[in-house]
Amino acid sequence: MNNSLFDIIFNDLYDVNQSNTDSVQSLGDVYQAKIVIPGIKKSKISISATNDFLKVFLKEKEDKKLLRKINLGGLVDIQTISSKLQDGILEITLPKREVAESIEVKVS
Repeated sequence: MNNSLFDIIFNDLYDVNQSNTDSVQSLGDVYQAKIVIPGIKKSKISISATNDFLKVFLKEKEDKKLLRKINLGGLVDIQTISSKLQDGILEITLPKREVAESIEVKVS
């Protein structure tokens, strides 16, 4: 099995209410996530991110319902994530973080 790190991490869209039309693509220096959520106003959407996961919530009264969870695997600069909602599609731009391929570790 020859999966790239990108495939292993980003194609792991956790099925909360996942649609087959959800996707994450690598586009130059960013990853682009598109999540189809028709009929939901942007005021009802909440997004949180850690180095490991991005979570999209639906705000309901005083509670939040998890809609999607995307594994980020530490590959994203979470401080500069942006999003927009247009025509029922939530588009999340995830700037890539520089990741060292390998480092040399001294043995003491």
